[in-house]
Amino acid sequence: MYYVLNSPVITGPGTYRYDLVSADAAADWLKSREWSSTVGYEETAKVMSDLFGLAIPVNRVNIRMEPGDEALVFRLVKRLESALLKGSVSEEFIKNNFEIGLLHKLS
Repeated sequence: MYYVLNSPVITGPGTYRYDLVSADAAADWLKSREWSSTVGYEETAKVMSDLFGLAIPVNRVNIRMEPGDEALVFRLVKRLESALLKGSVSEEFIKNNFEIGLLHKLS
């Protein structure tokens, strides 16, 4: 299975690998396979949709990755100053504070 996540979560025991990728490589990854979104925030989904040129839906679900599964991870690299702001992050903040990686569950 292939997923799109907004955090590099370890969904269960096992061995994982996480590699940073460029926005272009991420767009190619998205366009070359069928995937399920688990992105939980509208602002994040909007920034991702704009960046990659395709619709990333909001879908607040939990997953459990199995060996061989991959996930494209769009992760904020800076914490908000206040926990009270969680869930109300501006698109501008997201655009200036993210990295993109591929998370592979190996075993």
